[in-house]
Parts: sequence; structure tokens; C-alpha cells
Amino acid sequence: MRMLKKTGPLVLGACIGLSAGCANMSQNEWMNKENIGTLAGAAAGVLIGSQVGSGSGRTAAMMVGALAGGMLGKSIGAKLDERDRQALALQTQQVLNNSLDGQASTWTSGHSGASAQITPVSTEIRSRTVAVKRTAQVQPVPNMQLLNKPYRALKSANVRSAPSTSAEKVGGLASGSTFTAIGRTDNDWIMVGRQGVSIGYVYAPLVAAVGSQTTASTAQPVAPATDLDAMDVASAKEQGFDLDSLSLVEEQVTAQTTCRTVNYNMTSKGANDQQTVQACQAADGAWELI
Repeated sequence: MRMLKKTGPLVLGACIGLSAGCANMSQNEWMNKENIGTLAGAAAGVLIGSQVGSGSGRTAAMMVGALAGGMLGKSIGAKLDERDRQALALQTQQVLNNSLDGQASTWTSGHSGASAQITPVSTEIRSRTVAVKRTAQVQPVPNMQLLNKPYRALKSANVRSAPSTSAEKVGGLASGSTFTAIGRTDNDWIMVGRQGVSIGYVYAPLVAAVGSQTTASTAQPVAPATDLDAMDVASAKEQGFDLDSLSLVEEQVTAQTTCRTVNYNMTSKGANDQQTVQACQAADGAWELI
């Protein structure tokens, strides 16, 4: 709930500012119903997104909520109410993360009768500059492929400050531990994430994507796995991953990232609206309009 507490005042402030602005800018062409829908939609998207997921997933949910609320609010601000924009934001998040190209997903409002068909039409890998947040002891890499997927340690493994066996050890993963893999380096190391922050690198053969055949066939029987995003403070300190005690750095790096083109076909109040958007995934798992 810590993220929601920080986000709530921001969203509330935006809404208050918007309401106050309407009283003083009624003659301003920009302050029309469509653009009010854009701002209100983005604010609503961030608020609803902050209530789902945890760790880096919470960040992704917030950003995708803003994506759907803001972009769709621009064209249908006069047609969808706040509840519908929130619900559509969550559906958009699921589509971007899980649906295949050409696989249509249908959303229907629970109270207004509005509906939408959301269809990813193409997916590609692009080289883009993205913001990566890391602890100060972790070394940046010139290029990597973003993953943003849950991974599991196949055996106990060292987490190092750079993608090399000669780099300083900054922590360790117990066998069976789960974490968010932010990306893969050119020399086959995985960037380990905790709550959206890079905390080091682990050699790729020692870990595998959760649910993969490699995980199922080679993982040794262990006690219940520890999730890095959800671990308590004491456990985080023991393994060297207590973010509150570490200095954080945010920088722009070049990365290979997934980009998707999505079509919307929406019906509301008897009118049809079609829209196409493009979004790319950032280092923290969020989807950003391009």
C-alpha cells in the first residue's frame, strides 16, 4: 500500500487542479471535454493501476493505467465515465502482457453497456533508450535485451555487481528463490530486479523462467521459494537486497525492448470509435506510448 499512499495525493492533486482550472478557463479552447477526458482518464488509470500487483508489477500497472486512461480518454472522454476508463485500463494491461498478435480480447462495461475489442496486431523488438534504476554498487551495461519476466534460481547462486565471475559479490539467491528478471546481457547474464530496481547480475544457466521446462526438470527439491519483491526487511538485509539501506541511481541505457501495435474497436452510447496505438515496454515493465 506504500505506493498507493504516494500516488493518491498526486492523482487527487491533478483532479483538484483540473477542477479549479475549469472554473477559470471556460473560454480556453484547450480546456474542452476531450482534453478533460485525457487528464481525468490518465489520473484514473494511475489510481486503479496502483491497486494491483506488487513490487515492479505495481509500477507496471500504474504506468499501463496511465497509458490506457490518457490515450483513450483523448478520443472518448465524452463517452466513457471514470469507472469504465479504469476497467479498460486493466484490460489493456492484460492484453499487452499476455495476448498474442491477432488475438482479440473483449471488454464490456459492468454498468454502462460500453464495450471494446482490443487486438494486438504486431509485435517487434526495437533498440530504444530506456531508464533503468539500479543500486549504486551495480555496474551498468552498454546493451541488453529487456525481459521483465519472473525467474527462479535453479540452485544457490551469487549475485554480482557486474556480469562477470570476477565482479564483486553483492548478494545471493537461495535455491528456488523467485525474482523479476529485468534483462539479459550480451554475455548471458541476467539482471536481477527487486521492486523495479536492478540489484545485480546472476549467470543465466543458474536460473530459468518460471514455468519453463528447464525449471521443472532441473530444479532441486527445496523449501518454499522466497520472492525477492515480497521478502521482509530482515530477509532482504540478510541476502544483501535491502533497498532502503542502498543508494539508488537512475540512468538512460540502450536496450532491446518489445513494442506492440494495438487496435481498439469501441462502442459506447450507440457510437463506434476505432483507434490504433503503439507502446513499448520500459525497463520496469511499464508500457509507454511511442
